[in-house]
Amino acid sequence: MEMEEKRLRHLLQKHVEDTISPDEAAELSKLIQKVDIAIQEEILTEVLRDRVPNKRLSTEKKHLIYQRIHDALQTQEPVKQRYSLNRSTIAMSLRYTAAAMLLVGSLLWVWDRATSGRHSLPETGQHTAAIENDIYLNTDNVPFIRLPNGEIQILDDRHATNLIDLGIEIKTDENGQPTYQMHDYGNHNHAEAQSQMLVFSTPKGMSSNIILSDGTMVWLNSGSVLEYPMAFAHNERRVKLVGEGFFDVKHAKEMPFYVETENGPLIQVVGTSFNVMAYPEQENVTTTLVTGKVHLLGQNDKLSLQPNEQVKAAMNDVSMKSERVSVDEFISWKEGYFNFNGHTIPEILSTVQRWYDIEDVEYKYLPKEKFTGTFKRTKSLRSLLEKLEIISEVKFDINGRRIVVMPEFH
Repeated sequence: MEMEEKRLRHLLQKHVEDTISPDEAAELSKLIQKVDIAIQEEILTEVLRDRVPNKRLSTEKKHLIYQRIHDALQTQEPVKQRYSLNRSTIAMSLRYTAAAMLLVGSLLWVWDRATSGRHSLPETGQHTAAIENDIYLNTDNVPFIRLPNGEIQILDDRHATNLIDLGIEIKTDENGQPTYQMHDYGNHNHAEAQSQMLVFSTPKGMSSNIILSDGTMVWLNSGSVLEYPMAFAHNERRVKLVGEGFFDVKHAKEMPFYVETENGPLIQVVGTSFNVMAYPEQENVTTTLVTGKVHLLGQNDKLSLQPNEQVKAAMNDVSMKSERVSVDEFISWKEGYFNFNGHTIPEILSTVQRWYDIEDVEYKYLPKEKFTGTFKRTKSLRSLLEKLEIISEVKFDINGRRIVVMPEFH
């Protein structure tokens, strides 16, 4: 591993100096997949620390640097072949792509830190420990489920016996994170179980991984809710989503899978992986297809999506139109990243606010620029905002649970 880190350092140095060959660029892309993300950031910081130009780069130039590095990495074979129908391949390729995107984001913020003449970014742990005003993810939160009788059941190991009686089993994945396996509720007859709904809620500050009784895997984003029956019907599988979820639907041709949302068209699939964003404050529901095929059934129009296509639509839209997108931007949340592509500061903070307990945002300065970057979701909000400060002309002040947005120099 030490040899790989030395080689990564050497290739990054050549990449920054623009002397890297095509073969070395391909080797760099492969090393990104192997070396731990934290070590990548450490190496990047050291590589760029001494490269301080005489003048500060404009915001436009910073974004050009970002795009140049992003495009270079995206042309590499390990990142290009991102998706297949195999579940393990999808999970692995998502991790590889996320690692590559972190490299891009890190190159941007370290390069900008150097070119702006500011001191290098300190270690996150040391820095946040010295700052009183910060907002942290609530690591004590656990998901819960509402039973048909209205009772709330906390989903943790202390209630394991009760959960088994409800057909819920808590497992641990390869990363040590809990996975909630749902089984058909055996204490009711099947007809009755189909009409009895369970409501799974993921609190703010965490995501949840659920395996439904048919084998479909669902990832729920922070503050999201999934409603599903105790037992699926014989001819269909139907759930309702509030918030955001990524679905990897188990193939069952005779039992189509439906996702209902509050405002959007009905989503119909057979065996597919796709992302749905349907937060209550949004007028349109955003559906992004990764693999397979999705049918959207609105009141006035119907539409089918192909992989790498997306539609933003409401249930009563006269017509629905799809567009091709880079799906990484819309599914990297399940790998622990915030991914912004041409987003305004209010749009960025709206996404961040779904994770951190922010009561209010006051704008004393509202920049017109749009920003692009990929950031690892951190326990500390201040740590994340500092990285946003580096790629913008904005300063964030945290006062209690309130954020004030100000110009960088005031």
